Amino acid sequence: MAKGNDLIRYITEQVVDYMEKPKEERKSQRKRKEPWQTKWFGMLPLGVSMWARDKKQDHKKKNQNTASDS
Repeated sequence: MAKGNDLIRYITEQVVDYMEKPKEERKSQRKRKEPWQTKWFGMLPLGVSMWARDKKQDHKKKNQNTASDS
């Protein structure tokens, strides 16, 4: 039964801590919501966007090199 009492004590402490904090402090501690792309797909969207940006830059460099060769 000790585990049940520990759980009740922990939950009670968390509720009391929450209630004792001023409303402004609670609002400032809220975490920003993560984007849905990251939530659903992890780091894949970031990786794809970085890859696409790198390919675009490579393409621009290649076009500049061929234009300067002419």
